[in-house]
Amino acid sequence: MDAPTEMLHFPGRLGLGTWMMGTSPRARESEVTAVARALEVGYRLFDTAELYAEGGAERILGEALRTYGSARRAELCIVSKVLPQNASRHGTVSACEASIERIGCEYLDLYLLHWKGSQRFSDTLRAFEELLRRGLIRHYGVSNFGVDDLSQWLEEEKALGLAGRTQCNQLHYSLDTRGIEAAVIPWQRKHRIQTMAYSPLGRGALTRHAALLQLARERGATAAQVALAWCLRLPDVVAIPKSAHAARIDENWQAATWQLRPEELAQLDRAFPAPKVLRR
Repeated sequence: MDAPTEMLHFPGRLGLGTWMMGTSPRARESEVTAVARALEVGYRLFDTAELYAEGGAERILGEALRTYGSARRAELCIVSKVLPQNASRHGTVSACEASIERIGCEYLDLYLLHWKGSQRFSDTLRAFEELLRRGLIRHYGVSNFGVDDLSQWLEEEKALGLAGRTQCNQLHYSLDTRGIEAAVIPWQRKHRIQTMAYSPLGRGALTRHAALLQLARERGATAAQVALAWCLRLPDVVAIPKSAHAARIDENWQAATWQLRPEELAQLDRAFPAPKVLRR
C-alpha cells in the first residue's frame, strides 16, 4: 500500500485525557457528563487507552460521543493505546478492534504503543500497517519513548518501508517534569514527531504550587491555567489534562486562549529550572 503523505493535524492544542475514568460505577454518569461538557465547550481531541480501567475509560468516552452524532465524527481526534504485552502483530490488531468496539467510533485517528515492552517493534509496526490498510486507524505513534527507543523504532519503520509515518510521542511533560526538553523534544523536532503532554498539571500538584498561585493571582487566572499555558508555549506540543469536573474542564479550555509573557516565563524558569539541552 502507498504510504499516506498527510501529517497528523490535531484539532486544537488542548485535549481531554481520560486516565482514571471508568473505575467506579458510581462515577459513570458524572464522567459521561464531563466528557459531554468537554464536547460542548469545544474540545475535539480525546485521549484514552485499553489500560484505563481495563477499557472502562473507552466505554465512558464512547457513551459521551454517542450524544455528539456520527455525522460530526470527522471533527474529532480520538487517541487510544495498545498495552506492550498485547503489542504482537496479532495482539495489536485484536486490541485495536476491541478499543474501537468499546468506543463505538469505527476508526481511531491515532493509535499508540503505550510503552516499550518485550514485543518486537517490527511486529507492532506490521500490525499498525495492517490497521492503516484496513482503515481502522489513520495515524500511529508511541508513548513514553526516550531517544534511544525512538531511534530503534524509526530504524525498524524504515526497514519495513514505513519511514515517516510515526506521528507522535506521548510523554509526561509539565513544569515539574521538564526532562524531555534536554534531548527528546529537540530530537523529535528534527524527525517531525509531535509531542503530546500528559499530566501537564503535575498530577494536580501544580494547581497548589505557590509560584503558580502567585502568577495566577496577578493575571486573574488559576494555577492550572498557568501550567497549561506554559506547556502550550511550545508550538509543537499539545496537552491532554484529565478532569471529570465541568468547571475545571471549562477552566482548562480557557488556558488555550492566552499566552505567558516573557517575564512570566522567566519567573517560572527560576521556580522550575530547565534541564540543559543536549545536542545529538
